[in-house]
Amino acid sequence: MGFRPGRFLVHALVTLSVLALALFIFSFFGGNALVVGNLVLRAQTGNSYPLTSPVVSHPAPEQAVDPDVTESGPRPRNVVVILGDGMGVNAVSAASLILDRPDTSLAMTKTPFIGLMSTWATDNLIPDSASTATSMFTGFKTRKKAIGILENGRVARNLFEAAREHGFATGVVTTSALADATPAALTAHSDSRDNYGEILEQVFNSGTDLLIGGDWTGRRKARRIDRYMEIIANAEQLGAERGYTVIRQPEGLDAASLPLLALFPPRPDIPLQHGPALASSARHAFRLLEKTQGFILLIECEVIDEAAHENDFSRVIDGMRELDDAVALILDLAERQGDTLVLVAADHDTGGPALVEGDYATGRVDVRWADDHHISAFVPVFAFGPGAENFTGVFDNTEFAIEIARVLDLDGFPHLADTIEN
Repeated sequence: MGFRPGRFLVHALVTLSVLALALFIFSFFGGNALVVGNLVLRAQTGNSYPLTSPVVSHPAPEQAVDPDVTESGPRPRNVVVILGDGMGVNAVSAASLILDRPDTSLAMTKTPFIGLMSTWATDNLIPDSASTATSMFTGFKTRKKAIGILENGRVARNLFEAAREHGFATGVVTTSALADATPAALTAHSDSRDNYGEILEQVFNSGTDLLIGGDWTGRRKARRIDRYMEIIANAEQLGAERGYTVIRQPEGLDAASLPLLALFPPRPDIPLQHGPALASSARHAFRLLEKTQGFILLIECEVIDEAAHENDFSRVIDGMRELDDAVALILDLAERQGDTLVLVAADHDTGGPALVEGDYATGRVDVRWADDHHISAFVPVFAFGPGAENFTGVFDNTEFAIEIARVLDLDGFPHLADTIEN
């Protein structure tokens, strides 16, 4: 008998209809999941609720005031921000239960100084990395996709720019690209995070003392931008012209010196991640910067966000392990010095993973996801060292950089430049 497309289509539609009906009946009377073999069908009912737009005001540059300092102890000489991109409270909770045992904890959670940050953008309750990093590192809210530029076109000075004016060294370490939104919020200003060529050019010209990250040659969107690929191809020459020691492979970190530009190719197994394990890059960065008169260092793990977008819980846990290894190393180095404030935080929550079953007998956990994109949720802040007491409670992400500026006595921050981008 020949293949009859019409009959096959009818049978397929009937089968799907029966499954949908069964799922509806089961979710209505008995729960929200129908299991058929290894197939799990879930019914999720979304509720709509009225949302009021926030009132966001941006002062004129001359109205930016010097922040008050309310220190009760010594000021830190250095600040290290360790950022888990996409690391919500649920990811921290899950990792702390799974990586070792439920009765142990992550290095990042071993502090009494814990805060929660809100993450909304001016145009959407659900933020992206550009808007959240801008808020965290300039003290001003902005719309999604904007880096260091407000929705009214004003350029907001970032924490690195203010720090360099006060004699601090600055550095970035990321497993993502140096032109990605989070590190770019400290090294560039752009109307759109997708302007990779413009952003990377600004990164090279930013005066940042240490830059360790990826070249993003594994990202198709970046490869399609001629200016970006031209800069990558000529990175050694362009970096040297700006005074950088330029290395393209992780082995070069052992003998590196400041100012340093390390631009690594993609990891073989994860095309959008770069460089060695984060703890290794972090150790080299701290070693180089601790020789300065004081520094601010951003260390970012992008693995968590990328994996959460794919709802890949196993890789989220891998990313949490890589991040926490870096946290443990930095905390050890900082404790020896006694003069470094360490802040472990996230820019936003991606996916909202939740453990819904954890059977000790089978040694398995079941995970459910809220989404495969960012969600609106508080993100954690864990603080260590001098000034840590200033990062507790519930606060907006715009207060993050302002508090750092306070403990370092960076007067005149936050500040809007006179420049307006068209």
